[in-house]
Amino acid sequence: MSTPQDTPGNRNDDGQAWNPPGGNGSGHSPDGQQGKGQQAQPTPYGRQDVGSPYGYQAAQPSGYAYPSSGGDAGRTEKGPAPKEVMRAYYLILAAGAAYLVSSIISSLTAEIPDMAGASLGVGVGLVFAVLFAAVYVVLAVFIRKGQNWARITATVLATLNVLLVLGGLLLLPIANRAVEASGQTIPPISGFSTALDILVMLLGVAGVVMTYLKPARPYFAPQRLGY
Repeated sequence: MSTPQDTPGNRNDDGQAWNPPGGNGSGHSPDGQQGKGQQAQPTPYGRQDVGSPYGYQAAQPSGYAYPSSGGDAGRTEKGPAPKEVMRAYYLILAAGAAYLVSSIISSLTAEIPDMAGASLGVGVGLVFAVLFAAVYVVLAVFIRKGQNWARITATVLATLNVLLVLGGLLLLPIANRAVEASGQTIPPISGFSTALDILVMLLGVAGVVMTYLKPARPYFAPQRLGY
């Protein structure tokens, strides 16, 4: 009785030729490799990288560039300051200089009472005058840079200065009469010092008004982030 191996061209029961395991047909060999008659299937991820055992495709560089994390990167430039802003800059600087001159003149011409600590009080007043004049300079510099907080601060200071100067001019006669009625006298205030106070007020108000004019308003708008 012959076996299937002994009969050449032997077929299976369904009529197909029998292919022994490990043969050269279309089946797989015992070591798991594809046979010679079977075509290699394409990888599902496109071209296979050389040396990759799993057929993964190498990561491709992204086309999106992330914005820089720097503080000033991505911000739009304000450009040159409008002429109204530059005028405000010079007017506020002039107001600070006039305020300092007015404070020095008032300290030098004021009658110092003959009492302990009077000279020290004058010196302290001069120090505060210098510091307040420096505030004018700082505000003028940041207004030229287009900082809105500097414009708001200058507006508040100009408003307070108007109230103080006008209030002093209106209340001074009433205060003099009240003091004279009590038998005392108030040291006279120099007309030059009063004129300087009014000049400081006008310069400060003019500088602030310049920052609110239509050509200057966009210069103080917040900067937008641009990527």
